[in-house]
Amino acid sequence: MKTTTEFTSRSLRHFPFLALPLAAVALLTFAPQPARASDEIPFHANFITRFESLLEFPLLHVRVHARGQATYMGTTTALTTDQLVNVIDGSGSATYTLTGVNGDTLVLALVVPVGGTINVEGGVLFSGTYTITGGTGRFRGAMGSGVFGGSALFLTETDGIGAFAVVGTISSPGS
Repeated sequence: MKTTTEFTSRSLRHFPFLALPLAAVALLTFAPQPARASDEIPFHANFITRFESLLEFPLLHVRVHARGQATYMGTTTALTTDQLVNVIDGSGSATYTLTGVNGDTLVLALVVPVGGTINVEGGVLFSGTYTITGGTGRFRGAMGSGVFGGSALFLTETDGIGAFAVVGTISSPGS
């Protein structure tokens, strides 16, 4: 007698949404870490995002508001108004300003290489590299670099939610 058991959990219906953040975490976990200069220390941050977009083919213009946590900053907001994504080849760039609760800022230039954006049902996965280009307060003159990865899901044709994380190094804050 051959018995077939169908094992389906109700929670698995939400798996596609969970797959995006899990893929980003896996990317960041296994990505090679950049070589560290002697005056640089580990830096990481993670954010939950809301975004609005406008397509001017072949470029997608994206504005992102985010909240999260960053080392040496605590609770942090992140904002970009200049994110561009080439919808043909998946490349892109953005300048994010991270602001800590005390008002200190850190500016990150993100680059998504050709093929760095992968379309998935209802959204995208993305990854690339970042460079710290400046900051204010204790981050004035900060430098550093690393990798980032994340996901975004469209709620409407132009707006959505997502998450991203950065992992790398920063020159000693306040040094």
